This record gives sequence, structure tokens and C-alpha cells, in this order.
Amino acid sequence: MRTTRTTRAWIDLNSDVGESFGNYVLGRPEEVMQGISHANIACGFHAGDPSWVRRSVESAKKYGVTVGGHPGFPDMLGFGRRLMHLTPQEGKDYVVYQLGALKAFAEAAGLRLEAAKPHSAFYVWAQLSEENTRAMLEGFQAVNPDIVAYLPALPRYPVLEVAEQLGMRVVKEFYPGLGYKDEGDLTYGHGEDSVEEAVRLVMRVVTEGKVTTTGGKELALDAESIAISGELMQAPKILQALREALTREGVMIRSALHAANGR
Repeated sequence: MRTTRTTRAWIDLNSDVGESFGNYVLGRPEEVMQGISHANIACGFHAGDPSWVRRSVESAKKYGVTVGGHPGFPDMLGFGRRLMHLTPQEGKDYVVYQLGALKAFAEAAGLRLEAAKPHSAFYVWAQLSEENTRAMLEGFQAVNPDIVAYLPALPRYPVLEVAEQLGMRVVKEFYPGLGYKDEGDLTYGHGEDSVEEAVRLVMRVVTEGKVTTTGGKELALDAESIAISGELMQAPKILQALREALTREGVMIRSALHAANGR
């Protein structure tokens, strides 16, 4: 017997890209860009450099991918995954500095910086207090008043409330590479390393709006976008398999930003 369907008409596929540096290439960035509809481009703090920002923007333009920024902590050795203790003003300054640079490259290529998504420990920092959250999101808006925030699709997530207070549109993401606790928080160490497992998890969210928590419970999840880590060498295979599965299910793949604008 087939499970009751709540299949979405469309879904956005996004990835964190531009995280290479100099001659060091992380993952398979060109192939990843061909498989996604939205890119979160590293801005040079936790990863990336000016040339890779430009190359990522040009690649997004080539493949018709919408452009978002991926600001993080200034910690390349730790890949932005080590928590730093900043004042809210410092956090806001870091956001404006990074997104401002990306915005300049995007405009030089004839594109717009339309969205932003915090990276790793910077996202953790934003959750430490409402003041931190507000500083980060206001930093987003300082660069583009109409900017869209990509944030986790979680039932218990205070950052979403602050974004709503600021009048921001939020694109809610599902992460097949992370686990979900019973209470609705994210945890690390899930099955994205397996192409088959990633497809299974994503298709359940897309067709049923559910995910199984680490405690074995079912959690309702309303996600507009699927986040696949661009640093994974198998990311292109995951994206290709997802595209094939979504097409078979009759689900259109499009940027959530295009969907919001009616395009």
C-alpha cells in the first residue's frame, strides 16, 4: 500500500560552493554547479579567495544558478567550524564585509546577490542569543534589504522567529547529511555519504514531509530546499541521483528564489 502523498510540485537543490583556495580544489565544484539550482558561495573567510569567488559567480551564471552568500568565521585552518566569541556588532561587520565582496563580484557578472546562509560555527554563534541572531540577519539586510535567508527546516528554531520579526523571507532547508533529534534540533553524522541513503531521505521529505529522528520518532518537516555538501567528492553523484528520482516523481527542480518571484 502506497504511503499517503504530500508531494511537492517543486524543490530547490542548493549546495555550499566556492570553498577552494588557490590551487587547492575542494570537491568537484564545476560538476556540483551543474546539478543545483541555488549556490551558497563562500566569501573568503572560512574558505575561498577572490579568484574562487569570481569563478563561482561566473559558473553560477553559466548554469543558470541563483547566487547566495555563505559567510563564516575568519578561520581557514578550522574551515570555520571552531566557535569564536564575537560581539554582535563584530558578527554583523563580518557578514557585511563578506557579503559586500560577493555582491560586487555578482554585479560585475550581471547577477544579483539574492540570499545568504550562515556557515557552520557562525550559524552556531547566531543561535547563542537573540542579539546575535538579529545582528547576523540585519547584516544580511544591510547588503540587500530584500535578501532571503536559507535556514534549517526545524519545528523548534528561534532564528526563524527573529527573521519573521525583521520581515525576511526564509527558505527552509533539509540536510540529508545531518541527523534530527526528537526535540527538533540538528545533530551530526547521518547518511549523506551513501548516495542511496541520501536519495531515500530526501524523497521521503519531498513526498511525505517527514523524517525519522535519531530516537526513532517521526518528525514533520516542511522543506523548500535540499542542501547537499559541495565538499563531498560524491556530491555530483548524489545530485544526479536526486534529479533522476525527483523527475520520476514528477517534482520540478527550481530555485526557491525563482519560485518566490513567480518565474
